[in-house]
Formats: sequence, C-alpha cells, structure tokens
Amino acid sequence: MMKKIISKYTLFEYLAGRANPLERQLVEDWIREKDNEETFSQWLMEYETKSPQFVPDQDAAIKSLLHRLETEPVEESSKTSVGHVRPNFFSARSNSFWLMAASVTFVVGFGWWFREPLQYKTYQTAYGQTTDVYLEDGSRVALNSNSKLKIPRLGFDDKVRNVILEGEAEFAVSHTIDDKRFVVKTSDDFQVEVLGTTFSVFARPRGTKVALKSGSVRIDYSQNNERKEVMMEPGDMAVVDPAGAVQLAKKQDTNTFATWKEQRYVFNSTSVRDILAMIDENFGQKVKLSHAEIAERTITGNFKTKNADELLKTVSEVLDMKIEQNGDTIILKNQ
Repeated sequence: MMKKIISKYTLFEYLAGRANPLERQLVEDWIREKDNEETFSQWLMEYETKSPQFVPDQDAAIKSLLHRLETEPVEESSKTSVGHVRPNFFSARSNSFWLMAASVTFVVGFGWWFREPLQYKTYQTAYGQTTDVYLEDGSRVALNSNSKLKIPRLGFDDKVRNVILEGEAEFAVSHTIDDKRFVVKTSDDFQVEVLGTTFSVFARPRGTKVALKSGSVRIDYSQNNERKEVMMEPGDMAVVDPAGAVQLAKKQDTNTFATWKEQRYVFNSTSVRDILAMIDENFGQKVKLSHAEIAERTITGNFKTKNADELLKTVSEVLDMKIEQNGDTIILKNQ
C-alpha cells in the first residue's frame, strides 16, 4: 500500500484548526504511521516554537485529535490506565529555550507513540544553560543545564499537579485554594509530593537527591518492591543510596542548595570524581584522569564560574594540578 505523504504546511494548518475534513483525515492517517514519528515530533516542536501563545483553534485541534485517539477501538489486553488529563488548555509562555516532544502516555497499544507529543510538553535546557519555567498555577521551576521538565499539555489534573523531571531543578511551589497536591516524578519508583514549598531535586543517572529549603515534602519510593515514604523538614537532604533506600541528612545549610542558579558551586569535601561527573552533566565536557587515585582527592570551597573551562581551571589550581588537552581529550594530571 502506498504510504501517505503530507507537507509541513498541511500539518500546521491542521494544528491551527484550519484544515478541511479531507486534510484532517490525511493528517491523522499520516500520524498513525510509525515511520513518521520523528518528522511529526520535529514539526510539532517547530510549530510550537513559532506559535508559543495560546490559540483557541489550536487548542480545539489538539483536543479533537486526542479525543479521536481515545475513542479508537483498542484491544482490551493492551489498555493501561495511568491517569487522565483535564481538557483545559493553558496559555503557553514564550521561552528562549527550545521545546520538544515528550513522553508518558495513558493508553498503551496501537498508535501510543504519537500521543506523547500531544499530551506532554517538554522544556529542555542545553549544556551550560539554565532557565526559569513558570507553570499555570504560579509555581516557578528553575531548570539546571542538561535537564528536562515535562508538564501536561492540556493543563493539570483536577486533583493533582504532576510534573516529570529528568536532571536537576529547584521548585518554588504555589499553594492552591483547594490544597491541590504537587508531585514531582523522577521515575516509576521515586516521587516528591508537596503542597507549598521550595525545594530542589537532583535526578541523574549517578543518583537522586532532594534538598528542602522551606515547607515540607513527602518522598514516596519503592525498595525491594515495597512502597515506603519519608517526611522532610527544612534543611533536610535526602539521598537515595545504592540499595534504593533513602538516607536523610538533617540540618544542612540551605544556602548551599541549588547554587547553580547563581553560577556558583559549593563543595564540601567533594571528591574529584563527583566534580568531574557534575562537569559532564552540566556542560557535556568529559575529563580523564592521568592516575586513578586523583579521583579520591577532595575539595572544599565556594567557587563562581561561568563554564566548564573556568571550573576545571579552579579545580586544577586548588589541587596544584595541570590540565592537558590533546584534541578533544582533556586530562587532569599531577604537576
């Protein structure tokens, strides 16, 4: 069977609510083709970047497509419910950083993949970039570099405000009249729930931790297939250990939380291994060591730097080491 082909202009007209019935059918058939996933995501991202403000017809078009997908026959064995979204589009804000298609769906089965960019909008920062995201409820999220924040495209649920974080961010959560819960999910096994507070979350491949500045939060997590929870107070820092348990450190200095917002890095007997991992996470710069024992050396101090080069230079000066570069390879070695 011949594959259907549509133009970018046709998709944009569809999203703007200006497509005729034939064009609407062509677009929806085209979206259902798995081979078109990448193109659809790229074009949707481009459309949103060019049209960041709320447009009622765009709202209607997206809600219409979601409704059609929801009412399509799906085999009973393939249905998996993980919640719903409220059909109330919120005003998108113009941002200097780019938006891309995101993840998580509420129905698994035929065509699940192209529901993703319609249901969730992802704010993503590049290496070395930080930015603020303002949510519809008045909450602010300071997003660290190389991080993603996913929010429901059609607005928060009636009972809970769910967001998904990959990377690192500080949240200043607004309280709602109806005490609506605010939940930050970092994985299927870990989430942070709050009402109104300021806290930061670190969720990267090398670990997960939560630091609370004000208010109170509850951490829900899974260990050995058993659901557990931990309550936090201001000044607490929770770290997930290798066994999956949450270790709570009390009375930490809240001034050291999320200092990356000020391009400031606070180290307290921090190992070179952790510092180099942080440089890789925030700036995308990998650094090798000439000798393995260097990784165990530690640094204590408060350093303000703008980029990976400045931070690495600071580390080398404090440790009385030198930096050697060979092509794209950077090596930290003894003098």
